[in-house]
Amino acid sequence: MNSKNTANLFIALIYLVSYSVCAQPNKDVQKAVVQIFVEEIVPDYTYPWQIDSIKSVSGSGVIIEGNLIMTAAHIVDNSLSIHVRKTGSDKRYNANIKYISDASDLAIITIDDKDFFTNTSLLLLGQTPNIGNEVTTWGFPLGGSQLTITKGIISRFDFNNYTHSGIHNIVGQIDAAINSGVSGGPAVVNEKLAGIAFQSLEEEGASNIGYIIPLPVINQFLEDISDEKVDGAPSVAIETQSMINPQMRKAHLMSEGMSGLLITKSSHGLEESQDYLKTGDVLLEIDGLSVGNDGTVTFMTGDRINFRYLFKRKQIGSSISIRLLRNGEELTLNHLLKYNSYQSRIVTRHYSGFRPDYEIVGGLVFQELSRDYILSGLEEDEYPSWIWPIYNDYKEKGLSEKEKAVFIATILPDEINIDYADYEDKRVKSINGITIKNLDELRQSIKNNKADFHVIEFEKPAGKIILNKQLEKEKREYFIKKYNINLDSASTSLN
Repeated sequence: MNSKNTANLFIALIYLVSYSVCAQPNKDVQKAVVQIFVEEIVPDYTYPWQIDSIKSVSGSGVIIEGNLIMTAAHIVDNSLSIHVRKTGSDKRYNANIKYISDASDLAIITIDDKDFFTNTSLLLLGQTPNIGNEVTTWGFPLGGSQLTITKGIISRFDFNNYTHSGIHNIVGQIDAAINSGVSGGPAVVNEKLAGIAFQSLEEEGASNIGYIIPLPVINQFLEDISDEKVDGAPSVAIETQSMINPQMRKAHLMSEGMSGLLITKSSHGLEESQDYLKTGDVLLEIDGLSVGNDGTVTFMTGDRINFRYLFKRKQIGSSISIRLLRNGEELTLNHLLKYNSYQSRIVTRHYSGFRPDYEIVGGLVFQELSRDYILSGLEEDEYPSWIWPIYNDYKEKGLSEKEKAVFIATILPDEINIDYADYEDKRVKSINGITIKNLDELRQSIKNNKADFHVIEFEKPAGKIILNKQLEKEKREYFIKKYNINLDSASTSLN
């Protein structure tokens, strides 16, 4: 055989081997991956009694133990209908949400028709992979109907923002982009589930950087729903400052070799208990792990990660051991984890099925500020200055008290509100002398007003809106008819 024929044979053998590997993926994994089709509502945040649109989206999912399908929460969010197709089938089966955790961006959906699970397999949970492990993502990206497999490696683990909710948790970074349609599908290491694909890094200069929801988050979610309800992941309402500067450590009476993190603000609402964190405390150790001066703790990969991950891996109602330095004295607290990030935020984070509550007074449309409104209703260069100081703020009161930022989302033009346009997108300070902390307080202050005028005051900028009470009442039906307002879509109304 001449050298040319030998070379051709060698190339052909390489092709056959490559074809065999690519054309025959792991059948068990393949039969565990599903395609999800959703019809969803898109709310109108400017005119909240309306629906902006209904759109069709698709994503992926994976069958796990118990004939359950796990996917990303943002795939089935605000769904009107959900249908699922298993790999290799053309039939779509009706599905329902059983559990959804927006903060973790995870959901469990179920299918009543048990025929769906014929000729399928399930994917077992593995172990948290090491950095450098080979990972494959499975799913149905836009642009085609075929199952695709993308190969990469686990690049790192970090504590980062979840786009769906705007809340931080652990992410696994892989060197493969997560394209639309793949979200919700499995990331597989050693033929077991290592994570759920859910978002990509979309920044200039970034390419092929995808993120998976890693096993620590999945395990916390599955344990959370074991009692058949979703409580979410715990959070701590504290703000902190690093202690890298040696003068900072010395001023807070830290001994040589001691590391820790300074609490600059604590808003737990647990003042009746001794087991709460105070402003001025220095966090030394959490759940048995030493806290670094930069606010990190050791992670299972051998590197370090933000200390807040230690709380996220626990369950609401459990306790966590915290060793701290208070006025130079070391203390150990058995801290009860009572609430999650949704309960503590002044600016509401996104949750499934979220529809903005509202009230209309004299054509002024009041809402409680939400992240959804910020992202949908404002351009980044138009954010009012008052928003960001409270965006990550926590409640100062007990958790039973609802504290939100009430603002004017839009103004329906009419003679009653002429010359008040400058107060659109401005936060309300008080109404009729009553400080306003939520929409219910706004409604009560309007109902209980005995004066002839409603006086709405603002702080940034300082100023006020004055409405004739009788005229406002007479105009109410006019606004309802002219703007086709459905007051039933609000929590309550003034009618």
